[in-house]
Amino acid sequence: MSSLRDGRGLAAHFGPLELAILDVMWSAGEMDVATCLRRLDGGQAYTTVKTVMERLAVKGMLDRRKEGRQYVYWPQQTRREVEQRVAAEQVRQVVDGFGDLAVANFVQAVSGDAGQLAQVRALLAGIADPSAGSDAGEPGGTPGGSA
Repeated sequence: MSSLRDGRGLAAHFGPLELAILDVMWSAGEMDVATCLRRLDGGQAYTTVKTVMERLAVKGMLDRRKEGRQYVYWPQQTRREVEQRVAAEQVRQVVDGFGDLAVANFVQAVSGDAGQLAQVRALLAGIADPSAGSDAGEPGGTPGGSA
């Protein structure tokens, strides 16, 4: 859980208890509030955990169904899917706000890591250049076709 310690990743997007609850849910699947509370290690009150789980349901992070007098919750998306969505939203905000400067700084940031740089090159190679080739602007073309 390095993202909890260093303030990066999902920890920058969710509150500490929200992320702790999501971590429990991602590791164990369906559960009620009492079960989640037992798996948390922070000594939180039942009502606090219940409130946060309800808020996570409203935010679309958890789903729930009534069983007897209580709700059973489960994650709507995997951790990886949430990370992908949050990362895409944050990148879009930076690019929208800073344009070319954001792109240049992104490239500079990954240039010192050969693995990340290779991944960026592979992703870029898979994107068709709209100004080149005869299928520019044609709908239904395959992304990253034969380049």
